[in-house]
Amino acid sequence: MEQFGIYQVSIPLPIWNDSVHCYLARTEGKWVVVDTGINGHVTQETWEAAFTKHGISPGHDISRIYLTHHHADHFGFAGVMQEWTNAPLYLSDREEELSRFTWSEEGFSTFYRSCGLPEAMVSELVGNPTASVKPITPYPQMLERIEAGDQFQIGELNFEAMLMPGHTPGHICYYNADEKILISGDHFTKETIPYISYHGYGDENPLATFLTTLRKMQEMEISQVWPGHGPVFHDAQERIEELVQHYQARMAIVMDHAKGEKTAYQLAESLFQKELPTFNQWIILGETNAYLRYLVGQGELEGFESNGILYYKKK
Repeated sequence: MEQFGIYQVSIPLPIWNDSVHCYLARTEGKWVVVDTGINGHVTQETWEAAFTKHGISPGHDISRIYLTHHHADHFGFAGVMQEWTNAPLYLSDREEELSRFTWSEEGFSTFYRSCGLPEAMVSELVGNPTASVKPITPYPQMLERIEAGDQFQIGELNFEAMLMPGHTPGHICYYNADEKILISGDHFTKETIPYISYHGYGDENPLATFLTTLRKMQEMEISQVWPGHGPVFHDAQERIEELVQHYQARMAIVMDHAKGEKTAYQLAESLFQKELPTFNQWIILGETNAYLRYLVGQGELEGFESNGILYYKKK
């Protein structure tokens, strides 16, 4: 990517054993940023080092900030980055809406109780900033809308904004048709399975949306994928097929475990069979909810409520 004036900036994440990949691109005498990382000292130090390496004065040289989606590991540092640079920030309408979303404690607790999550876990998660979904702070002031089809110069290449929902409802990827390069954010990754989840807001059936998006991607020519996590990769069509097969296999496993009447939490425990910290169980619960909503939509399962708790059973 460096031949096109584009550089990967990898920022360690405190909540995962992972890094998030952001991108810094020299564009027409200025620089643009794609994703900003999570808000914190490590992120600040990483960007400062990248700016020093490339001789960048943030307040003078950064002209635009592009975002793929609203999650804190990609958007969290955007407000600080904007304070440094005074650059406008580009985000899709749906992602902006979600970035301003705040769970009330009552709504949060009601939803997770309805999943069958034990009360002690609900209470522990209420205070977790990732699970509770609070607005990004400081929140960027200069927001510009990204729509599918918009064209942006990133480095020496022209990229088209492409709406690729599933991981989040308004997730934007950036595609260069000449070199067939996709900057994929969290929508499309190689070593890890993209996290498709339902946590009580947003897309009601995110897995169905994600699979539809993957099938549309089969019509694209993609030579390189520059993701938000994991390695750059070149076998996009093979990876699409791997992901489709993965979810088909997972659905079969979920159906095998859906015996009797079970809550989402009970099914998550049955599927993963691991003792994990509460936050990790929250992650797994979101994934399980996505499976269950997909299977209800397919007519394989039905959901019914009893005393404020949602149960699932085979039809």
